[in-house]
Amino acid sequence: MERRCSQASKKTLSSLFVALSLVALPVTAEPTKPLETHHALMGQILNANQQAPLTGFALHVIVDDGHAFSTAKQSKENAPQVINPNSLFRIASVTKTFTAATVLRLHEEGKLNLDTTLDKLISDDFFALLESDGYALDKMTLKQVLSHTAGLYDHAQSDQYLAGIMANPQRDIMMREQIKGCVEWGDPVGKPGERFSYSDTGYVLLGHIIERVTDLPLPEAVRQYLSFDKNHIENVVWERGDTVAVDESRRVHQYLHGTDTFNWSPTVDLYGGGGLVASPIGMAKFYQALFSGKVFKHSETLKLMLSDKGLPADSPYRLGVFAKEYNGTLVYQHGGFWGTLVMYEPTTQVVVAGAVTQQKDYDQLEKVMSDYLTLQAK
Repeated sequence: MERRCSQASKKTLSSLFVALSLVALPVTAEPTKPLETHHALMGQILNANQQAPLTGFALHVIVDDGHAFSTAKQSKENAPQVINPNSLFRIASVTKTFTAATVLRLHEEGKLNLDTTLDKLISDDFFALLESDGYALDKMTLKQVLSHTAGLYDHAQSDQYLAGIMANPQRDIMMREQIKGCVEWGDPVGKPGERFSYSDTGYVLLGHIIERVTDLPLPEAVRQYLSFDKNHIENVVWERGDTVAVDESRRVHQYLHGTDTFNWSPTVDLYGGGGLVASPIGMAKFYQALFSGKVFKHSETLKLMLSDKGLPADSPYRLGVFAKEYNGTLVYQHGGFWGTLVMYEPTTQVVVAGAVTQQKDYDQLEKVMSDYLTLQAK
């Protein structure tokens, strides 16, 4: 949950929208619908939600390679800094799409096989911890971890983990402590491959595996294998350990039940299940690159990422993304705990990414974004 802010006039700060502006990108053919139509549609949806308005937010929409627009609203808690689509937010579990894509890139390179079991991939220390809790590591595959079907308990949802954070939110939490929490605070939630059960612990293990396979710190491995520079993925930075520093002056104060979490330790959610700081523009650009085939070397890899083959019939998750339907419109997406969300609608290939300043506004953010995507697709 991060934010980027810039100066604005008092008049701008007091207005409903800080910005509702078109973004000039390389010239291409006009989109199927004029950009102004998309722009107006988003405005109508935001105005229609005034009974439950978003407190403070930033949104960025990519209609196609050459056309995009942004909108944002200031919140009084964040004044005098202005929220805008270049503001930096801790994006929490939206990071999982980046982690999964990195695993799939390593799969393309022959460095990982999705059918390999965890007993062959993790450290002896983590193996001993998980085996002591009854996990069948010789039957849990990399693909199952990617799809949240490995049967791993989620340490991040335990009462003990949350209580520890609230008691001392600035204390650093190490990766091992999170794996140990998975063992001590809960038990396996099912047999490998049996059912979907969301697990931050699984993606922490994926971060660990990426580091072991690449011999690189996770932030560097993600940046390298997803070709951030080549794909012009900017304003997407790991909060710790990256080769690019976070611009703290642009990071947003995000609120949880009225509490400012700006100074909370990023290690609460750092090791692969979360950890990235990004702008809505950065999130949108990554999803646009991912779904337009610029991240993977082979088109079959994206198909693999989105396939439900071999997954439990009722699973809403693929490999690093959720597949959801809104009024009959399929959307691939991922959200983050602090109130971040990015969505891709495959028929029109439109991407929308957003972030709110108040965690409680997440559901309303999802409604605004999904309403926009379903209506623009008609």
